[in-house]
Amino acid sequence: MLVAAVALTGLLLAPGAEAHFGTGKKGYRSRIVAGKPTMSGLELKILYGDDQIWLDNKSGKTIVIRGYSGEPYLRFSADGIWVNVKSPAGYLNQDRYAKSPVPKSASPDAKPKWEELTGGDIWAWHDHRIHYMSPIPPKPIRDSPRKPHHVFDWKVPVTANGKRFYITGSLDYKPPPKKGFPIGLAITLASLIGVGMVGLFALRRVILRSLE
Repeated sequence: MLVAAVALTGLLLAPGAEAHFGTGKKGYRSRIVAGKPTMSGLELKILYGDDQIWLDNKSGKTIVIRGYSGEPYLRFSADGIWVNVKSPAGYLNQDRYAKSPVPKSASPDAKPKWEELTGGDIWAWHDHRIHYMSPIPPKPIRDSPRKPHHVFDWKVPVTANGKRFYITGSLDYKPPPKKGFPIGLAITLASLIGVGMVGLFALRRVILRSLE
């Protein structure tokens, strides 16, 4: 049980999901419409296209993000940011399509066990509710991959000092750029050529000095 908790907090503290999932290149874009009701001091945004919800809590209230079965999952409070290691959500979120194993100790009906993630007010987490849960695009996108599409509206349940509200948003599809000559490679090649030219001129100066 302790091993599972330590493993979960370690995974949640891992680097950003762009390197893990590469979601920004798929064409999907989630956006936050609102936190309903709106709340002063609470700032929200989406990271990596459709991968993470970023939350900055300066509302002075205890904010609890609910898991997929309504159980407490993440807690933003005056004493830091905490994860309920009994929530299946933290384990399911380690794979984009929720295929990661969930230990038997994790259950939405279990009494919450809170482990501290960090101090401060800011945290970002992967959330399956804000992205399309299949590697195969929905039929409208498959039929017209070069056109924009609205995929679905979504909402994430939250409580503020025990009072429920929702983070609401929209998942849309914008066709990714057509594959062409990679700009990054061009910049790298230009840099290497530049370095090579500098080296060539430096070598020329050495040779000329040796001939004097």
